Amino acid sequence: MQNNNGLKEALKTPWIYDLFQSFVGEKRARKWIARNIWKCNSGENIVDIGCGTGLILNYLPDDIQYTGFDKNENYIQFARKKFGDRGRFLVGTPSDYLKSGESELNMADIVLCNGLLHHLKDKEVLEVFKLSNRIMAHSGRLVCIEPSFLAKQSTISKWLLSQDRGGFVRSEKEWKEITGKVFSSFSTSIVTGLLRIPYIHIIIECNKVSG
Repeated sequence: MQNNNGLKEALKTPWIYDLFQSFVGEKRARKWIARNIWKCNSGENIVDIGCGTGLILNYLPDDIQYTGFDKNENYIQFARKKFGDRGRFLVGTPSDYLKSGESELNMADIVLCNGLLHHLKDKEVLEVFKLSNRIMAHSGRLVCIEPSFLAKQSTISKWLLSQDRGGFVRSEKEWKEITGKVFSSFSTSIVTGLLRIPYIHIIIECNKVSG
């Protein structure tokens, strides 16, 4: 069951969400991720699932083709005002686009999914994976960054993860198992020290499944 508290409700407000991200060191983390993991090139088509307020545009090349979508209409309105025509921002869920066959999401060189999956039940995670595989170009890839429990980790780290407003933080083993239900070719890596707080992250990179 998802945690339902004051912080969770407050973070639905765009400026509070962005302020919290800054407080925990998300800016430094995104710079590192953009340089070492995403590696987006000029002219590439990027689809950002669960884009929030679109802050990752601050760390991507100016001339990419960016489409982000999120179910939070306030986030999307905020992103449209902040970034204008630098990207397209749509209101919707992975399930919506999976059912509709929305063509404007097709042929993504890179699909990004950052900090979304630990808010979703297994069925919803699989919908994200299936949609990602459908909209990826033949040589495209999906990159997910999520909090993760480890078999061995500090008490404080484990406690912080247990307090996350996403109610479905999974273990490294569980992340691999659910990813493998859709993707036959993927890799995972554990990263520490991205934030100012002792959080453990798993990076999942998936290649398109043909056929």
